[in-house]
Amino acid sequence: MRAPDKLTTHLLELLFPLGPVSARRMFGGVGLFHSGMMFGLIAHDELFLKVGDANRAMYEAAGEAPFTYDTKHGTHTIGSYWRCPPELLDDAETFQAWARQAIEAALVAARGKPKAPRKRGATR
Repeated sequence: MRAPDKLTTHLLELLFPLGPVSARRMFGGVGLFHSGMMFGLIAHDELFLKVGDANRAMYEAAGEAPFTYDTKHGTHTIGSYWRCPPELLDDAETFQAWARQAIEAALVAARGKPKAPRKRGATR
């Protein structure tokens, strides 16, 4: 297992006061999870945080944009994760406030998802 990169290590230190935050490698990047729920994505050495109706305007006002990635079929945009303003990483208190809002956006999104149907014949 590879050791976390410097950005991931720094973010985990900043996020420590928020409780159980972990980082997991996924899709060529790193997912940030709070109590098992993904609220952040590190890709291309940049941090993207979960965005919902309650916090999207903050990112727009900061001039940030949603996460995008290129494929052979063109550019794809993931509108639920927006780039975190890099200057926030120099202000732990403000960054933690934004992270709390990202965690709340993840909770709201999870509440809005229908539960997966149980498979027939599945045993407990």
